[in-house]
Amino acid sequence: MGERSLKRCLVSSSLVFFLLLPAVAAAQDLLLGGVQWGPQNSYSYLGGVLPVAGGQLGKGWFVTAFASYLTYQYRSGNPIELVQTNAPGFNAGLGYTWKGASYALALSGSVGDQYFSVTPHDLPNAPSPRPEGNVADFTPQIQARYDLSHQFYLSTIDNYSFGQSAYWSRFRGGYQPVWWFSVGPEGIIQGGQNYRIRQMGAFASFQLEHGWGMELEGGVTYSSGLDNTGYGGFSFSKTF
Repeated sequence: MGERSLKRCLVSSSLVFFLLLPAVAAAQDLLLGGVQWGPQNSYSYLGGVLPVAGGQLGKGWFVTAFASYLTYQYRSGNPIELVQTNAPGFNAGLGYTWKGASYALALSGSVGDQYFSVTPHDLPNAPSPRPEGNVADFTPQIQARYDLSHQFYLSTIDNYSFGQSAYWSRFRGGYQPVWWFSVGPEGIIQGGQNYRIRQMGAFASFQLEHGWGMELEGGVTYSSGLDNTGYGGFSFSKTF
């Protein structure tokens, strides 16, 4: 079996940004953190979104900075062996948000570096692991939300990693019966040079006191050439 990666290496670091917009548009700074996990992979991140040049959170210019840590496994070689990859990374970016009565749109780009450590490194009859070592990256991203009514909305996040030749997109349909709670289905597609992944699941988001927010997600992962598995995630936010 050829090398098959199980997780996109630079997932968007601001996954809950637009979900939070209606509640925190007047806030100035946003702290974000979270973890996503599955049987063969995990991804954690911590960072922030800061308005600049007179902007507000959810409107105008903003900068981002995030640290992340990725792990994933795949099978390669002949005989086939399990390969483990660990990849700490950091990225920083700049973007601009437009906000109307029923929509929000943000365009941004980030640059960063990630170090991929692969164990075991040399397998018989196997291609060299990719990526490996330091990988510099540029990732443009689009985020959008459209309110269908006072209670229903659609949202998407889409980005492309030039350093890793990989894409990641998430689509959601949200139901927000009260200002502090949202729930709905989600679909995620991602892929690169040697993998294709589809995820179907659901999310639930809660706005708590003192500027805190929390989000849960989970579902099923369908990977090309691999067994189907579950996935889960937890993220938090704090406005200042």
